Amino acid sequence: MWIVSELTPNFRQEYTIDTKILDSRSTHIVEIFKSMDFDQIAMIDQKDIISSQYLFIESELLAHIPLCVIPEPKHVLLFDSFNLEIAHECLKHGVRVDCVQGDRKSLDSLMSFLPHFHDVMNNAAFTLVEQVIDLDIKKYDVIIADTLLHKHQIDGLSRMLNAQGILIARSHHPLLMEKEFLDNIAQYRDFFKIIMPFYPQFSIMSNKSYIFASKSFHPCADMLLQKIDLLPPLQYYNAHIHEGAFVLPNFLLQKLSNIACF
Repeated sequence: MWIVSELTPNFRQEYTIDTKILDSRSTHIVEIFKSMDFDQIAMIDQKDIISSQYLFIESELLAHIPLCVIPEPKHVLLFDSFNLEIAHECLKHGVRVDCVQGDRKSLDSLMSFLPHFHDVMNNAAFTLVEQVIDLDIKKYDVIIADTLLHKHQIDGLSRMLNAQGILIARSHHPLLMEKEFLDNIAQYRDFFKIIMPFYPQFSIMSNKSYIFASKSFHPCADMLLQKIDLLPPLQYYNAHIHEGAFVLPNFLLQKLSNIACF
């Protein structure tokens, strides 16, 4: 049996699976499959693939890159993501994590898929709300949005950051959807001083990249090596991975020269 992930309208990936473990339908569609090669595969809305075997890669990268740049962060917002493993990694920094996720049924359907689901949900430093309006009024050091943002959302989230805040947001794959990738990055120019794309070096199942958008800090020049060294043992992230995530080929650098802010 096969499942198909449509990465772009013109490009698909197929995965051999054994059985379907779960089918949950609410605001979103969550399906979980058993795979011989990737243990379990979660498919969100019949397009976004998450592998339980490699869930730690993006989770560690998205959490530790911004939090190993800001010296003493206190508040992190996880916006519109089902991946509570990102929150689990953030909590290792002793920060408070707020999470905005309006589809609680779909989130709960991933309970057995996310290895630290209960640890995060029961952590006193973690708060889950349905809407942004439900949050206590505060400024965040870091906002992580594992979702594509339109300009209105970028504007709104930038206002929720403090004067030196960092926004990490999903973008398009630079090779599969180059025009959309460049257009998306351009939307951040009105709100941030530093705008740099990055992506995991090992990303065989992903159709996305990410944007590091900062009001002050540079992801590499301000990287805190001592802070990285004090982290508990991780499976993926380290100082070399941090720097390497921002390395781009020359042809992309040239096209980004008048768009991104390095």
